[in-house]
Amino acid sequence: MGALCHKFSRHRILLGTAICATFLCLTLVNLVDRWAPKLSPRRKPKRVTDLSENQSAQIQEEANRLWETEYESRVQTVRGVCEKDEIVAMRRIWRVAANRRFGKEAFCKTKLCPIIVDEQKVLFFCFIPKVASTLVKRFFLNISGIPLHDADNDSAIHIVANQALRRISPMYYPSTTIHRFFKIIFVRHPFDRLVSAFRSKAEAPRHEVQFFYDRYWDPILKKLRPNDTNLGQITFREFVWYLTHSLERDYDEHWAPYWSRCDPCLVDYDFVGKLETAEHDFPYAFQKVGIESSPDWWSDVHPISHSLTLRYFSSVPEEDIRRLYRIYRLDFELFGYSVDEFLQGNRTNI
Repeated sequence: MGALCHKFSRHRILLGTAICATFLCLTLVNLVDRWAPKLSPRRKPKRVTDLSENQSAQIQEEANRLWETEYESRVQTVRGVCEKDEIVAMRRIWRVAANRRFGKEAFCKTKLCPIIVDEQKVLFFCFIPKVASTLVKRFFLNISGIPLHDADNDSAIHIVANQALRRISPMYYPSTTIHRFFKIIFVRHPFDRLVSAFRSKAEAPRHEVQFFYDRYWDPILKKLRPNDTNLGQITFREFVWYLTHSLERDYDEHWAPYWSRCDPCLVDYDFVGKLETAEHDFPYAFQKVGIESSPDWWSDVHPISHSLTLRYFSSVPEEDIRRLYRIYRLDFELFGYSVDEFLQGNRTNI
């Protein structure tokens, strides 16, 4: 009897243990089911992802706001400089003369006109040689549906563009008409552009730039090196000497000042782009007139480094740099560039 009771008690203990274990398991399952949505690894990363997307949107919105502020500042800088007393006086002269300073008229030969115009897209673009001008022409040919089958080099692109794209003088449209257009100008640091022009038009092999040697470099070298029978290649210092001892009206378009080419004090440009920020500026500007262009399209813009420009100018006496600055001073002021880093002496008496 005692053995039987002992056996029964053991069964009760086992049964109780089983019941408790079952209850505990059910409780745990219930807790897991209850809290699983909050602990699920699939939901937690989603909340993190959503937060990241919101942050990205906020960052992008802030970046866009900063760019808008920058672009507005550029336009206002141009307008502010143009309102200076001496510039106002010059503008009166230009208006009276119908902008015929330097022989410029309302009409010009297509390949000499600086403005590419698209009346359908109400787009007015002043392109400047050595400011991504080849890529700009290629882009306009592309959006105009003009094929470039045989244009396998820069020269060929310029030939096709000169024949196919409509180009006009900045003074072609009267003020009552020009306001309809979205007017764009792109620039770069004036001294960077001069170095770029020198590298492509003077440092290239003579046979590739024979026109420039015949027109500019050989006459300069004969004057500066009268005793040399083999003139060789012009140096950057000699190039600067030429610029500071020549009339601006005789400048080639590759180094003519921006203000004399695009007339920013007569044409109230809506957008001022810079080569230094080309991958953002070009898509933004064209998007304003409904033309979408990927930043990848403009990734081929590879301006020379500013440090390279400084190295070229290191061979030029400071007084010559000051003379050169006086020629391009208006470009510096209009578009917010500085000459200070090129000067070592007194920077106030330029």
